[in-house]
Amino acid sequence: MIKRHVVVDKNGFLLTVMAIIACVHDTKAAHLLVRYLRKLCCNIKVILADAGYRGEIVDRIKTACGLYP
Repeated sequence: MIKRHVVVDKNGFLLTVMAIIACVHDTKAAHLLVRYLRKLCCNIKVILADAGYRGEIVDRIKTACGLYP
């Protein structure tokens, strides 16, 4: 089984996709995806995600993107 993590811009245009095996938790994949996305587009202002991305990963992503003091 495969999970797909998709990132689009505010207009719905595809920025990046990550496909991983299902046994990897969403929070682990999200951290890798945001690190890659940060290198691709350095002016991230807002991140919207579903409930699969919750807990400590939210704070780590906000810090990595400079959205959280």
